[in-house]
Amino acid sequence: MVHLIAAATVLVVPFAPKGDAPAAAGIAVAESVIDAVVQGKADNFLTLKQLDAVLRRRDLRLDAPELSGMAIELGTALGATDVVTGEVWLNDGKWLIDARRLQGEKLVKGTKVEGASKLPAAAQKAGADLFGGGADGPITASEPALLAAARCEAELARQSLGAHSRMTLKGEHLAVAEKSCREAVKLDPAFGLARAGLAVTLAVRGKLADARREAQKAQENRFVPLGALAEAFAARKLGDAQGWRQVLQNAVAERPGFLHALGYLAEDHVEAGEDKEALALFDQYLQRSPAHTWAMSKKARAMARLGQTDEAIELSEKALSLNPGDPELLIETASRYIDAGRDPRAEPLLKQAMDARPPRPLAALRLGYLYFRGHKLPLAREALEKCVAMATREDEARTRGIAHADLARVAAKQNRYADAVVELKKARSEGNNHVPCDEPELARWATRPELKQVCVEAAAAAADEHGDDDAVPVDL
Repeated sequence: MVHLIAAATVLVVPFAPKGDAPAAAGIAVAESVIDAVVQGKADNFLTLKQLDAVLRRRDLRLDAPELSGMAIELGTALGATDVVTGEVWLNDGKWLIDARRLQGEKLVKGTKVEGASKLPAAAQKAGADLFGGGADGPITASEPALLAAARCEAELARQSLGAHSRMTLKGEHLAVAEKSCREAVKLDPAFGLARAGLAVTLAVRGKLADARREAQKAQENRFVPLGALAEAFAARKLGDAQGWRQVLQNAVAERPGFLHALGYLAEDHVEAGEDKEALALFDQYLQRSPAHTWAMSKKARAMARLGQTDEAIELSEKALSLNPGDPELLIETASRYIDAGRDPRAEPLLKQAMDARPPRPLAALRLGYLYFRGHKLPLAREALEKCVAMATREDEARTRGIAHADLARVAAKQNRYADAVVELKKARSEGNNHVPCDEPELARWATRPELKQVCVEAAAAAADEHGDDDAVPVDL
């Protein structure tokens, strides 16, 4: 008899579509299995948006067919104790789902659902077989609605829903998401996941009150994690910071294993400079999921800000030891060394992260700062220019903006006034209004008209932000 651990941290990776199964079927099955964990209330669960935060750094999407073969690696990156993966087949109008629940390399439970005529019922049975329950029934009875919602989610995943996240979903991706979620809602008006996805698209289009109402409707019939995240996101963009926090606090109270919501709450305290509060929430996170390396690294950052430098380094090194070579953990560990003034220990970690494939712009940004601090200005410029060149995604605008601001400081150190002004303007064009005008190398030119204009305009824009649009979106 196999004994599963009492409180698992579960990652469900989109299943590999086979035969005539459409690409969206893999996401559809994954969401159905996640729902079994969510409704079961016992275990921690990782959302597909959290998975996408790892995938985007690998230039992969949720509907990439190779994800099932990467399941164990992805589980390690996300601190999962249990990973579910498998294949979904459609042959001659019949569905077959082959699902496996793994702990590391070990198969602890498997199931095959064969001969099903409808995907929602087959996927719900697979989830019930792996995690028990099933009394709530499938997340929708409509197969077309389930597939449409999955197509919507494949596009929505890149839009972070954190408190300070910018609207990055646009163009064809937004159009496909909106069309697909509207189609799913029309087919099944009670389908919570579809309504939650529609709420996100409404928020991105600036229809925030409508988005909030739609997200609330999404949660009327069952607990829908994306619905809670979408409701909180709309509330925050409406300026209701207390409402945002209350939605997520209520969600965590109802589902203590809702790690995504817990992480958003912790990160919001970090951005507000409330490090003690953030530390308490990261402790809560790690009590639920002790091997979650992202939470470990973020707790270490909060500890460093509280002056607990040695303890922060120790925790960062522990996280890295659980997943050696992980570029994000290399960057975080290097950052803790930088906090402690141990630059020689940080440099090789950042270089290793820069060699990752695909490249990590944040590693180049930190390396540029390291060289600037060490008065190695040519190397600093080279690293920062690499950062700008590598940070090509829409959601990397803040990274580009900081790099341009740092390049302005490098130019100023080299007495290149015109170049410094140009870099500050580029920083602002990326949405970075917190430019380093008060730093000594730039402050000496404070009365020059070109620099003064940039700095005054940036300060005014920063004051108007209300703290809501100047943070890195966090989905882990």
